Amino acid sequence: MASAADRRRRPTRAPRLTVRGWALLAVAVAAFVATRYFARQEFAYLGCFLLAVVGFGYAWTALRRVQLTVRRRFVPESAPAGEPVDAVLLLQNWGAMRTPAVTWVDPASAPMSSTAPSELPALPGFSARRAGEPEVQRLHYRPDTTRRGAHTVGPLLLTFADPFGMARRSVAVGETDSLVVTPAVYDLARADLRLSTGDGSEQTARRLVGAGEPDVIARRYQPGDSVRKVHWPATARHGELMVKQDDQRNDQDAVVLLDASSFPGDDAASDAFEWAVSGAASVAQHLVAEGFGVRLVGFGERSADAIYVDVAGSQRVAYDLAFATPAGAADPDAFRAAVGDASLTSPDAPPVFAFVADRPGAEQGLQSLAAMSSHPVAFVVRSDADLEVGRAGGAGSEVGTSLRRAGWTVVDVDPDEAVPSVWRALGEARGLA
Repeated sequence: MASAADRRRRPTRAPRLTVRGWALLAVAVAAFVATRYFARQEFAYLGCFLLAVVGFGYAWTALRRVQLTVRRRFVPESAPAGEPVDAVLLLQNWGAMRTPAVTWVDPASAPMSSTAPSELPALPGFSARRAGEPEVQRLHYRPDTTRRGAHTVGPLLLTFADPFGMARRSVAVGETDSLVVTPAVYDLARADLRLSTGDGSEQTARRLVGAGEPDVIARRYQPGDSVRKVHWPATARHGELMVKQDDQRNDQDAVVLLDASSFPGDDAASDAFEWAVSGAASVAQHLVAEGFGVRLVGFGERSADAIYVDVAGSQRVAYDLAFATPAGAADPDAFRAAVGDASLTSPDAPPVFAFVADRPGAEQGLQSLAAMSSHPVAFVVRSDADLEVGRAGGAGSEVGTSLRRAGWTVVDVDPDEAVPSVWRALGEARGLA
């Protein structure tokens, strides 16, 4: 049974007159004026009657208690941008009276859209003599998941009017909940880009250590996997081609750097930043799947762990990046520290994948990192504003030119390009596809 604190009403808005209420109020005033002008007492009676109707409606909405509680659930609790989520509202009426005609809206913080107003089914009154708690009314809707982020949803806003439609009042019920929309993550084919060791002597995209049959687990086949790695029992069990994978990860770390500070916080660059976040998540998850320990920096890290590894780390990458915001604080020393730490735990210089905006000066914190990496790759993302003023990519990009001179492999990106296509083009440009 809900506690008294749970049943306590949230702050409410004061009643306000409807168009009908204001119209009747105006007619009542006109009736009093007509009483004096025509000297007819009947107009005064009409004015008093109309005032009484409007006053009754206003008092009814002001005094009417809505004793509802609401719980909110999201299934699943978080989802990639654009994927459907089922929101379930569980409502209970703790009042003795049947609920009036109510319109409900579940508000959400920008940029998520609130729900459209909908009619709430009437809930019967509750009596403790008949049941331990009121019956539960379930409402379902699909929240807007087009934009990445941690969105605040609620409290539920209920709006009702008096029986005559003279006044209307809104009541906030329940608490707020957070729906985490993670960035869109794309599968990047292993065959498109294979990383080598620092001396180029062998491929380390899957350099496993301590291989042993008891430690072997199976994963889905990816282009480039050796046929000798096929795990036939797992293939038969899952109905798709599975390959052997050692439980221990690659002994090499990689660094994925999302320079959030280089992206302005205005709407013109929002698509560019969202592409960078999605690209960083895709590359990081790809590297984790390939056995690398991934150090993800530059966006205001939330995870207590410095390295993302294994399946749990792959899932946490997308979750942590859901909270990334543009124009965040930048610390070039933190960039160098991440690459330096990755070098200490790896036998070779770590690969570094950087995502940076095409803005003057954005390259300053990255230039020196090329000498510390075996594969320094920078994705320079242009905003729509850059394209509108006619800035060309390639050599026309000051950021890209500076990074190339510093030793980076630079990929100029438009926000409308697909992440897998850019990844494939990178492999072709490096001759590693």
